[in-house]
Amino acid sequence: MIRTLFYLGFCSKKYLNTSARFRYRNSGWTLLEVMIVILIIGILASLAIPNMMGAIEKRKAQSTLFQIKGTLKEAQRNAIKMGKECRVTLKGTNDNFDPPSIMVNSHADYVGCLSSSETFFEGLEMRENFPGTNIRFSYRGNTTNIGTIVVESPNAQTKYCLVVSNFLGIMRSGVYNGSTSSVSASNCQSSV
Repeated sequence: MIRTLFYLGFCSKKYLNTSARFRYRNSGWTLLEVMIVILIIGILASLAIPNMMGAIEKRKAQSTLFQIKGTLKEAQRNAIKMGKECRVTLKGTNDNFDPPSIMVNSHADYVGCLSSSETFFEGLEMRENFPGTNIRFSYRGNTTNIGTIVVESPNAQTKYCLVVSNFLGIMRSGVYNGSTSSVSASNCQSSV
């Protein structure tokens, strides 16, 4: 400890020489040194934990968007493969469903469109502007629905979006810049 204080300029050489004889007897950490290390670790942790939690929430929203996109593409592929129409139902936050979910339409004609019946998205908000709650894929994979899905975590600042185009059923995803009170495809910037 004395040697550390000397190198930092807090004591003179005479204290350095007198402490040499006590070096082997006092070779442990003092309570003050341990408290300072704990204080520094606490300060670093208080700075790092909120950033880490925000990154986790952001990643959760992004992976949910990819899951929704994969579900829609699966329904589109199965519609082409089975040669029949597939309908996927969205239950978003703007429809007062908590938690939001995506599922195959419950009618018997749509059996086999998705591998799972319903997927829930816990702890997230999902808003969409599709006319109705169904996204319909024809036996050719086309859709007559055009709309945007926005997924966000209440604790993260970033919102992610998925835009489904009319007729061909092409989908693009990105970061959503704008208010989620009225979802618009023009606010979806392709970057994801």
